Amino acid sequence: MPGHEAVGVIEAAGDGVDPALLGRRVGAAWLAHACGRCEFCLAGQENLCDHADFNGYTRDGGFASHMLADPDFLFDLPPGAPAAEIAPWLCAGLIGWRSLRATGQARRLGIYGFGSAGQILAQVCRWQGRSVYAFTRAGACPRQRHARTLGAAWAGDSTQDPPEPLDGAILFAPAGELVPARAGRRAARAAA
Repeated sequence: MPGHEAVGVIEAAGDGVDPALLGRRVGAAWLAHACGRCEFCLAGQENLCDHADFNGYTRDGGFASHMLADPDFLFDLPPGAPAAEIAPWLCAGLIGWRSLRATGQARRLGIYGFGSAGQILAQVCRWQGRSVYAFTRAGACPRQRHARTLGAAWAGDSTQDPPEPLDGAILFAPAGELVPARAGRRAARAAA
């Protein structure tokens, strides 16, 4: 059963689960369980665990009236936010946040691929006072305009250089050719 962004209220607690959780509004994201012992789990990279389970993939997901979830992999959610608005934070929001943390204090941040994760991340970056440079496919003008409405300092296609050097970049685009293309251009500039 698919559904990797589930929002609900805890109605029952299994053996060993704190009954104080009953009635809490929570979200279940893609990562449903990790072993907690491997090198990835110990480094805070549970998403890379070789023994992980995933909602909507290796476990039944949230396209149902009820689902089972590991309480250690649930997120408390605010009571008033509509489920349809908050659910994307359980996937695109978490992916974006984890990626943003990896960029450290980068003030000028390139976001390659401006789908759900990029759109959420652009708003977080604006709130943090960072400048976002959004890169899309060539000709994706509506998406570039949308990036600017979300506060991007610049938006263009991924074959273009930004108007100023970036301090960091996050690649959400499913286009592996962007990695060597961008790295090669930087190396060529450094050699000149």
